[in-house]
Amino acid sequence: MGDGADEKSEMTAADARTQNRRERLRRFITGVLNAFETLHLYGAAGIVCFGWALGRLLEFESAPYVPVWFAGALLVYNIDRLKHDPADAINLPVRTHRSAQMRRVSIALAALAAGALVLVPLARGDWLLLALTLAGGVICLNYSLPVRGFRLKDVPLLKTFFAPVVVVAACLAPPLLQTSLRVSAAHFTAVCAWACAYLFFNMTVCDLRDLEGDRAMGTCSVPVFLGRARTRRLLIALIFLVALLGFLAEATAPARALSAWRSLMVWSPAYLAVLFAFARRDCPEWFYAWCVEGMLFVPALVLVAHRFSGSVNPL
Repeated sequence: MGDGADEKSEMTAADARTQNRRERLRRFITGVLNAFETLHLYGAAGIVCFGWALGRLLEFESAPYVPVWFAGALLVYNIDRLKHDPADAINLPVRTHRSAQMRRVSIALAALAAGALVLVPLARGDWLLLALTLAGGVICLNYSLPVRGFRLKDVPLLKTFFAPVVVVAACLAPPLLQTSLRVSAAHFTAVCAWACAYLFFNMTVCDLRDLEGDRAMGTCSVPVFLGRARTRRLLIALIFLVALLGFLAEATAPARALSAWRSLMVWSPAYLAVLFAFARRDCPEWFYAWCVEGMLFVPALVLVAHRFSGSVNPL
C-alpha cells in the first residue's frame, strides 16, 4: 500500500511539473504574439508582403524599398497607438490596455523606425526617396497628431480612405518615379485600382468595428456616414469590385502574368467573402488583429504558392 501511494504521489508531482511547463510555454507564446501584434510588427510585415506582391505583379524590384515600408509602418502605427484617442477605449479595450503596458517599448520602436526612415535613404544617397519619405512621414503623422489643432483623422470620411491611398502610394510611387514602367499603362492603372479597392475593404471592415466609438467621439468614417446596414452592403459591393478589377488586371496583364492573376481573381475575393461572413457577427479583437490584417499577406501567399505549384509562366 505504501509503495503504491508513493508511486501515485510521484506521478502526480510529475504531472504537475509537466502542466506548469506547458502553462509557462503557453504564456510565453501568447506574450510574444500579443507583443508582435500590439507593436504592429505583424501589420508592418503585412504591408511589406503586400508591397512585394505589387512589385512582382508590376515587375519592379521591391528589395530597395522593404526597409522603408517596414520602418514607415512601424512609425505611423506606433505613433497612432501612442496618441491617446478616447474612441480606442470603446472600440479596442484589450489593445488599448496592452498598448499602455508596452508604451516605453512602443516609443523606442517608433524612434528606431524614424531613424531608419532617414538613415536608409541617406546611406544609399537616394535623395528622391529621402524627400518622399519625409513628405509622406509628415502627412501620415498629421493623421494622428494635431498641428495647430488640426489632424487629418478628423476630416469627414478620410479615416476610411486615408490608409488605402497612403499604402498604395508608398508601395508604388517610389519605384514609379525611380524606374521606367515595365507594364502597360492600362495594366498599371488596373492594378492600382485593384489594390485600393482591396485595402479599402480592409479599412471599411475595421471602421465598421469602430462604429460606436467613432460615433461617440464625432469622427465621421464611412460606416458612421452610411450606417451599419448600408456599410455591409458596401462591403458586398467591394468584394465584387475586387473580383471585377482583378479581371481587368488579368485582361491587361502581360502573358507571363496571366496565370498569377487568374489565381488572385479567385483567392482574393474569396478571402474577403470569408472575412465578411465572420465580421457580420460580434467578433473578438484578435479576429481583426490577425485575420483582417492577414489579408495583407494573401496576395503574396498566392504568388508564392503559384510560383511553386509548377504553373506555366510563374512570376
